[in-house]
Amino acid sequence: MTCQQLDSASSFFLTAAPTLRRVTALVTWLAFLLPAAYGQVGPTPTDTTRLPVVEILVREALSRNLDLKQQNLALDRAMATVDEARGGFLPRLDAQARYTRAGGGRTIDFPVGDLLNPVYETLNTLTPPGTDDFPTIENREIAFLRDREQDTRLRLEQPLFAPAALYGYRARKDERRAEQASTEVTRRTIARDVQIAYFGFRQTSEQVKILDATYDRARENLRASRRLVDAGKATPDATFRAEAEVLAVEQRRTEAEAGRRRARSALNLILDRPLDSPIPSPRMSTTSLVDRQTRSLPASVRPFVGRTGLDLLQDRAQADRPELRQLSAAFDATEDQRRLAQTAYLPTVSLVLEGGIQGTTYGLDDEQRFGLASLVLQWNLFDGFRDRARVEQADLSARQIDVRRDAVSQQIDLQVQQAFDDVRVALRSLQTAEARLRAAESSFRLTKRRYDVGRASLVTFTDALSTLTEAELNLAVTRYTLLARLAELRYAAGLPMTPPNAPTR
Repeated sequence: MTCQQLDSASSFFLTAAPTLRRVTALVTWLAFLLPAAYGQVGPTPTDTTRLPVVEILVREALSRNLDLKQQNLALDRAMATVDEARGGFLPRLDAQARYTRAGGGRTIDFPVGDLLNPVYETLNTLTPPGTDDFPTIENREIAFLRDREQDTRLRLEQPLFAPAALYGYRARKDERRAEQASTEVTRRTIARDVQIAYFGFRQTSEQVKILDATYDRARENLRASRRLVDAGKATPDATFRAEAEVLAVEQRRTEAEAGRRRARSALNLILDRPLDSPIPSPRMSTTSLVDRQTRSLPASVRPFVGRTGLDLLQDRAQADRPELRQLSAAFDATEDQRRLAQTAYLPTVSLVLEGGIQGTTYGLDDEQRFGLASLVLQWNLFDGFRDRARVEQADLSARQIDVRRDAVSQQIDLQVQQAFDDVRVALRSLQTAEARLRAAESSFRLTKRRYDVGRASLVTFTDALSTLTEAELNLAVTRYTLLARLAELRYAAGLPMTPPNAPTR
């Protein structure tokens, strides 16, 4: 670029600077105002008031779970080790000060008087009388240790060639990646456990609700039987049969209530809350929840037929499961450890700068100030074969992790296959359970009409009631079994554990 072009470019930027500042200010204001404007239109995607209860509980568990807190602390520690390893590339500055008082020690006799006094006497005889320009000198005793001494210096050391610092830094980064993947494993496990525990609680709650309705119908049947017996239109055994049915339903309801309390305690345990804490009421029906959980899956696997969906999920799991990322990071870390051990065969080169003051007293005159610059090479030539042993250990660790990674990869494929098949079976079971309930409702409705006009026996009515109750319970179990297996499929395939945020229906 010529000087004329440079002058033209400089003039352009100087002229356009005010306009650029105005444009920058406008963009900045829009960056602040647009999110606020959109926020006034409706709830943001993270608005928990529009989420199902199960997803709210997952968020609560992720914020309160003690295991995850420990994992986060381990991740913070791994990040701190990376910062520590990064310091190996930076210079090191040390301040050193030493002040010494000494007494005694070895001395050396220096016969300076014996050497010079004869010469001085001769010189004095040659000079005019009475001058004595050359006095007599005593022999000297020189101590190896000075009575007082101080040494104060700054020492700056900058590594120039230090391969150990490079591979140590890489190893710490890979270990941090492994901790990040481990944290993700913990998060996904907690989300899965919360969902399964919540669906178990909803299932037992639904069973209690169904048995309550069945208990009311059985009590009404008992009252009707007693009226028929009192009117002489039925024998006493009808009352006993109706009473036995009431007691049977009451017993099953008691058992279902105990199961609901156990499910609530298990869910609160994961949420790190008191075991008897209440669970929020559901915000959507079970059918809507099943529809939400199913539609949020990839469209390519939603039909759950053939091998195509399974293959896609297995490929997704191999790419996204954090367990495999954790093992890959651990493998890379062991490879870095092996290279770190191999660097023991190489020298290290450092530049060392030192400066300070020395002397018997503290001062800054020319005799006390000093400075040194050194190029230091350090090369270990023999270490008792310990370096070779460290290389072999790291190599064996890498091979061990590689074998484990293959085993985990096979286990993940098996988990995805089992979860995929379980969801397919649960979907078919749901269709069958819904058809079974429709048939049981129709049968009970017709039987009750016949029973009310005396054209059906009590045994027939009781059987129809039992069939309806079993169909309702079976549908509740089937629906929540499907939801739990969908959570298992998400976990196995490496999919997000909760659907994207969307308004509830």
